[in-house]
Amino acid sequence: MIRITGGKYRSRLLDTPNTSLTKPTMDKVRAAVFSALSQDKLGNVLDLFAGSGSYGFEALSRGASSATFVDKSKDAINVIKANAKKLGETSIDVNMTDAISYVKETSKKFDAIFIDPPYKLEVYEELVNVITSRELLNECGIIVLESEKELSLPLEKFSKNKFYKYGLAKIYILRK
Repeated sequence: MIRITGGKYRSRLLDTPNTSLTKPTMDKVRAAVFSALSQDKLGNVLDLFAGSGSYGFEALSRGASSATFVDKSKDAINVIKANAKKLGETSIDVNMTDAISYVKETSKKFDAIFIDPPYKLEVYEELVNVITSRELLNECGIIVLESEKELSLPLEKFSKNKFYKYGLAKIYILRK
């Protein structure tokens, strides 16, 4: 179980999928990410490789108007739905599909997109390129990436970029 770190659901526990394929973001890392985002309007958020939905539910807790969760695991989708029910949260859209397929096909636009795949997947640059080429970010939109290693990203596509290290986690915050 992991804990929501701030906002209206602060200290509420979230279930996590019972599998070694997901790695929930540690509470202190999520708290630091949302501290860095505290001045940003989170409106409509997208949580890719959602797992338990921790980034999306944290965003909803802190004022986001809606969250879209994407994961290809049936167990993860069931956990996200159970967490939403436990929180009484209805401003969600849950999609059981692959993250790259989702961003290639969606017509929605987002204020914040959280990308936290299993560390061994090499999908960061492809996802950022698809998101930017399809213009899935609203004006002043944000992409947050979590990785175990430093990434080579098309940073020239963004006006402001921040990089943080929290133990093994490397966090990139890219602002449109």
